[in-house]
Amino acid sequence: MLSTSADTDALVMEPLLEERFGWQRWSIGARIFWFRGAIHGRDANALAREVESLGPNDVAAWLDGLDGHFSLILVGPDWSVAAVDPVRGYPLIWAQSDGHIFVTHDGVAMRQRLGLGPADIDPVQADAFVLSGFTIGPATIFRNVRQLAPGTCLVMRAGAAPHVLAYHTWRPTQAAVATAADLVEPMSRLNEKLISDLVTSAAGRTILVPLSAGVDSRFVVSGLAAAGYCNVQCLAYGRPGNREAVVGREIARRLGYDWNFVPYTNKFVRAAWATEDHRAHEAYADSLTGIPFPQDYAALTAIRAQGRLDPDSIVVNGQSGDFTSGNHIPAAMIDHDSGTDEQRMERILNALVAKHFKHWSSLATPDRVNRVKAMLAIEIDLAGGLPDDPGRDHGVYEFSEFVDRQAKYVVNGQRVYEYLGLSWRLPLWDRASLDFWEAAPLEAKAKQQLYRDVLKRDDWGGVWRDIPINPTRIRPLWLMYGRLIAKAAHAPLGATRWHKFERRYLNYLMSPLCAFAEWPYREIVRDGRNAHGAIAFHIRKYMDRVAGEDSQWFSR
Repeated sequence: MLSTSADTDALVMEPLLEERFGWQRWSIGARIFWFRGAIHGRDANALAREVESLGPNDVAAWLDGLDGHFSLILVGPDWSVAAVDPVRGYPLIWAQSDGHIFVTHDGVAMRQRLGLGPADIDPVQADAFVLSGFTIGPATIFRNVRQLAPGTCLVMRAGAAPHVLAYHTWRPTQAAVATAADLVEPMSRLNEKLISDLVTSAAGRTILVPLSAGVDSRFVVSGLAAAGYCNVQCLAYGRPGNREAVVGREIARRLGYDWNFVPYTNKFVRAAWATEDHRAHEAYADSLTGIPFPQDYAALTAIRAQGRLDPDSIVVNGQSGDFTSGNHIPAAMIDHDSGTDEQRMERILNALVAKHFKHWSSLATPDRVNRVKAMLAIEIDLAGGLPDDPGRDHGVYEFSEFVDRQAKYVVNGQRVYEYLGLSWRLPLWDRASLDFWEAAPLEAKAKQQLYRDVLKRDDWGGVWRDIPINPTRIRPLWLMYGRLIAKAAHAPLGATRWHKFERRYLNYLMSPLCAFAEWPYREIVRDGRNAHGAIAFHIRKYMDRVAGEDSQWFSR
């Protein structure tokens, strides 16, 4: 490490950090440099040497040249900067109070430092949070605390107001560069590059892949096999016989990789979530912008207790190729007439609300939904508004989901790895992948057409053509026939009534990951607010913690 002392009392930005959870700290003359993450082709010591020669006007270009996932803070007496990577892989939040700028990943530390309580909650952001589990835009759930959005940095100069600068913005609204047919070979080369970069970064360490029945984790393990990388451990968990485990086991067997399975029951998951350690994990994962991602903790702590978790492992979970490659684009954004600008915007807003702001149907009052739409519209306008070409409107939808749900909730799943002292990588969200899908045409992205076609064509490891992707598989078996009878009985009432019944009475029993485990069945079925699934109850739990169990958010 570089080591000369810095007078922390003279710095214009105060990090609320400790050297844990991957954070490393250097003193460089009068400056202090904090960093965590992984950059292709550079280690943290090299970055520390580079920042010695940086000036405030150099920061944006320097950050844009870093290819990886990171957060960093450089503080000094004259100027300071805090930054996150283009997908916000490692979050940072900040606040100004009593003339000081505080920055951290740690929502609990920020709340304690500023003395925040329920009265400080932003009521409009809380409206969005109770319906989705995340905030909208650069806000957090507290009025006076902000977050750094993907690809942004906070620059602070002595004697001046803080300034947030976007050094990289993912804009899938730009004109497409080629047809889907033209992109087949570039897609294949991109896939090879992502795996090659992962292999180089891993440098022989164990790569632990939570392996599902879908596309993205299969991409990772089959790519590693095609590259000849041997030190791979596959992990599956959930109810015995669930589709992720059955398909994942077959993929691992064919590729010759070790496969571990952690069986879930409601009792097992409930016990794991009831520990002080899990509560500490949830506190660590709270950056005041989204609920903790619930599913990996029980499995990872179980294999750690059994001595089957290499502490030097790199976890690669496959997030979030299904999003960037187009699988989240709703039908309403694929087949439609363009209409007026007002109609185009309303179509986008309705699609976002229907997909993401749905977890408590009875709380989705017209007033609350309109407030959510207003915030989404402001976010879209600040990012450039509607594209000139209505055929790229899907990119507006993708941008909004990217900076909100993906960055704040999906990527928040990486927090459990850091908490357990593990490294991680997100190859499908490397810069090369972001750049490729940013400019891909809708015909290539709709229903993941290009992504899936190329993977099946190249057939890495021989696991793409005859092993099904996400097959339907109802478990436990004893419930399957009862479900069919209940579905037949609801047939005269229509699909809407059936799905409402299934969500309320059966999903608890069928959840492959036992996602409702923290709450007894009777509590779930007696709750009359039409929860869409388990995430709704995790949202309620979070709001109970930050706003109090008698708060207004679940009573109006």
